[in-house]
Amino acid sequence: MEYIKIDKNLSIPLHIQLARSIRIAIQDGILQTNAKLPTEDELGQRYELSRPVVRQAYKQLLEERLIYRLKAKGTFVLPKEEHFNLLKILFPLTEKISYNEVSENIEELEHDSKLYNSKTMPNLGLNKEDKVYHTKRLYYGERRTMFYIEIFQPKKYYPKALDQKNNNQIHRTIHVIKLDNDICKLFNIPEGSAGFKITSTTTNQDNIITEHSIAYVQGYNVSIILDYFKQ
Repeated sequence: MEYIKIDKNLSIPLHIQLARSIRIAIQDGILQTNAKLPTEDELGQRYELSRPVVRQAYKQLLEERLIYRLKAKGTFVLPKEEHFNLLKILFPLTEKISYNEVSENIEELEHDSKLYNSKTMPNLGLNKEDKVYHTKRLYYGERRTMFYIEIFQPKKYYPKALDQKNNNQIHRTIHVIKLDNDICKLFNIPEGSAGFKITSTTTNQDNIITEHSIAYVQGYNVSIILDYFKQ
């Protein structure tokens, strides 16, 4: 905790001194992303600070989006804000049918060909004897897991669907939701965290669904860029 500088002879309030010390340590790289910060008791004992002083300092850093808290685990340095164009990432990711072309930023959790099940799969307009390519992937940003995506592709439309991709139409909806605990574990974020759910449906020129995907994006310091354009 050598990075913390507290001088009780100064007129500057103690909580401001504490917050400033931690802020500078984060900005200078002394405290790295996800580094655990001292507890209230540890700071109180070492620097003779009251709990309200420490809590006020941490509250200020939380509001500045420099730190985050995990219940029963502690306080940590929040990753720097990530910006990425979700549409540019999702579209080329899902239109590939050659599943061996997985980059180092993508972890393929599952890829299988299954019989269509209307109870466990989205409405794809298929019969129960039809087969579906089912894929689950994690996509990583520069420093952390950014989103989880689940893809459903009716097998009978491939590879023809790829040849006709210029004629495809994509309908995409985005909702802010409370992420399921299983998704939070994949992102290594607190249970019950907010995030984005992006549902995409691709149809061909005959209005047949050739692909349906559901992506979950963690909401910690993430901004989503949406490009709108006319054809």
